[in-house]
Amino acid sequence: MNNNTQVTVASSIIAVGLIAAAVLFASGGGSGTKKFNIVMENNRYNPSEIVASVGDKVVINFENRDSVSHGVAIPQFNATVPGGHVPAGGTVRMEFVADRPLDTDAAVCGGPNPSDKTDDHGEELKVRII
Repeated sequence: MNNNTQVTVASSIIAVGLIAAAVLFASGGGSGTKKFNIVMENNRYNPSEIVASVGDKVVINFENRDSVSHGVAIPQFNATVPGGHVPAGGTVRMEFVADRPLDTDAAVCGGPNPSDKTDDHGEELKVRII
């Protein structure tokens, strides 16, 4: 194989790699922005589970239709809503970058999660990062 052939082969390999990377980036490649709209009503979250991928920017819009505020936080990502609670009748937004896998209950106000003993409202907001 002469030098010209080697350069051509190497250039082709690099070109294919760049094209593959561009396609992967354009399609999201496992990272992007995941948006969720969650309604809080009757001490429940709907949906009560969200799933995103490692690397995603996660945006959660909360609408609280209850007459009491609800606490929401994901301390593993240093994420919470302003003031730590979604006010009664209010809407707020929470954002974070999911930089590692996680399976947790983001409802600070208790729930079926056995490790969450803060109260007995029965709330649960399952956040899974895979």
